[in-house]
This record gives sequence, C-alpha cells and structure tokens, in this order.
Amino acid sequence: MKFPTIKDVAEDLRNINANVEGECDVRLQVLDNGAYYVRCGDPSYDPSHEGYWGASIVPGVVNGNISRFDARSMARELIEQVKDMYCQSR
Repeated sequence: MKFPTIKDVAEDLRNINANVEGECDVRLQVLDNGAYYVRCGDPSYDPSHEGYWGASIVPGVVNGNISRFDARSMARELIEQVKDMYCQSR
C-alpha cells in the first residue's frame, strides 16, 4: 500500500485554507491503488466512500485574512489516521 507524502497533503490543505471562509471539514481518502484525494466540505457530497480515511478541520479565511495553521502537522495526523484504518482492516 502506498500512502501520500506529508508534503503533498500539506500543500492540498494549504490550498483549501486559502480558499474557504471560516472552518472547513477535510478528509484524506486513500484508495488501495495508492491514489489519494483531499476532500473538503460536507462529507455526504463525497463522490466515493471507498478506501481509508482521516479527518480534521482546516481553518479558512476570516475577515479577509487567511488563518495560520500547521499544515504539515495536520497532514501527518491525517496520514496516520489513514494508516491506522488500513491496519485495522487487515
């Protein structure tokens, strides 16, 4: 099983952070083939519920200012959640 890198997931989280108003639910989805997606918003709109998941909340733009957060740390946590879910499924 191939997992995404912290760098790649952190970049996706930063993009979400810069483009949403207020806080936003985010989910990391990793499929068996190694493909991954960072989903944001209401999870009921996710196009797929396959694979292994991690979840958190990204701060967004507040009063016109991008909220600061540790994207690398959040990416690491999401990947660890995915790995835990993968291990539990085996």
